[in-house]
Amino acid sequence: MKGILVLDDAGLTIAAVGLEEVSLNTELFSAFISAIQTYALRSIGTEMKSLTYSQVILMIGQAGDKIVVTLHSLDDPDSDWNHRATLRIMEGDGFRLDDQYLGILRELLTEGRLSPDEAKLVTTS
Repeated sequence: MKGILVLDDAGLTIAAVGLEEVSLNTELFSAFISAIQTYALRSIGTEMKSLTYSQVILMIGQAGDKIVVTLHSLDDPDSDWNHRATLRIMEGDGFRLDDQYLGILRELLTEGRLSPDEAKLVTTS
């Protein structure tokens, strides 16, 4: 897993882990994810579970009232497990976005962080 993005129910970024080294406008990216989820829900009746852009898979899920996006390389054999583990941690009793829990989420990053080249592919595809 390369990165984690946590959005509130309005689609605003409340945490980004593993994306510190790339120039990614997380607010714009969050708005994009939120718009896709809203469109999918209205048009097909269910939210998107994942999106693939070039070499990056974005897996999308709900943890309470938060939208969680995990970023994985295409060849990550553990992407499903890592995504579900992230959701389970965030759904746990007493979860709050503080330094302790952000540290736990950071430890879930199993691959190298999202590179600037991969970020360009995500934002321009």
